Amino acid sequence: MLARLLVLGLIRASSNLVSVRLYFDDDAFDGQLQRSIGKADSGMASVGECLAIAAQITPGDRDSWHRSWAAFGSRLAEQASNAMQAGRVVSARGAYLRAAEYFRQAFFFHRDNLDGTELRSAYPASVQAFRAALPLLSHPARVMSGTWPGYLFTPAGPAVPRPTILHIGGYDGTAEELYASAGPALERGYAFAAVDGPGQGSVLYDQRVPMRPDWEHVVPEMVDSLITEPEVDAEKVVLVGRSFGGFLAPRGAAGEPRLAAMIVDPGQYDLGTAATARLGDLAGRINDPAADEQFNALLTLPAVQALLAPRMVTHGTPSVRTYLADMLGYTNAPTIARVRCPSYVTDNEGDTVSTGQGRQLFDHLSHPKEFRLFTRAEGAEGHCEGMAPIVFWTAALDWLDHITS
Repeated sequence: MLARLLVLGLIRASSNLVSVRLYFDDDAFDGQLQRSIGKADSGMASVGECLAIAAQITPGDRDSWHRSWAAFGSRLAEQASNAMQAGRVVSARGAYLRAAEYFRQAFFFHRDNLDGTELRSAYPASVQAFRAALPLLSHPARVMSGTWPGYLFTPAGPAVPRPTILHIGGYDGTAEELYASAGPALERGYAFAAVDGPGQGSVLYDQRVPMRPDWEHVVPEMVDSLITEPEVDAEKVVLVGRSFGGFLAPRGAAGEPRLAAMIVDPGQYDLGTAATARLGDLAGRINDPAADEQFNALLTLPAVQALLAPRMVTHGTPSVRTYLADMLGYTNAPTIARVRCPSYVTDNEGDTVSTGQGRQLFDHLSHPKEFRLFTRAEGAEGHCEGMAPIVFWTAALDWLDHITS
């Protein structure tokens, strides 16, 4: 019973669970499949390919998941290389982008070991495929180095300062994955920066820097670096955070007065308290090292192991108890009053991750703001609008066009 309550309590920090079913009966597998299929509009996935990969996977078997996605990614990377040698640039570009996404999926369920073969092979392969696609894109794109690395994408045409979206990732994403969201922004004339922060992508997997809650000290450093780019209008930088980024972005905005606006999808107000409130009697021992054995016993249950082990690694915490204690710091309560920019906050009636925290965050903001609840009826059910990301981006960018005009 306690294990079940624990899983339910941590559901807000998970990007796996879904309320709409596509292929797998397993919530985690189906949620991740939907995550890739949602990138089809961007060219980073194909619905047919994703379903063909799914058909090769043994439900609930993470090794089967890894093999199937990695094998398909490898075939696409080889096809892309052959296409380049034959001068077929468009074919190569598409194959490289899809390979980057499929390699990312390959290591998803193996994030519990930063030195594991699956992650150490598939993550670099994802980055390599994505960077091979960069010079083939129909618009400028380049790698941004520095403390918080990432990519800058700009519309085709003159290299002039433009309103710029600074998109930070979620709990388990990568800067490469965020390219799937760049298209709608570029079409409207925005520059788009996709950046890894603590506990994300290359910062976690290569630099071994874990997640931290105080992004009010992280985002200013990101902005400092971004506004040195000649294509970025320093007065029109817009912070976007989706999924776990719906918590990180408000913390970041609290420490960065230069932001022109903030967009969060879904808004997240207090993650740790919601999780630990369902621990029953164990909640009172969360700061007691003598309780480590009792907390760690939960890892003998496969569902809890699959849920918590990657999160413990992401946070750099050695035990279940220290992970949950660390999560108590993931609240916007102490800093939300310092957010000064206009804010666009969303939630979703079918989002099992947020479960209403979007409205809670919105209610605590005191400056110009707008709230949007996405619905099943508009095809936008699920976490971060699931397989209909264009519904989110159309609404958010329509609002933003007015703010930055």
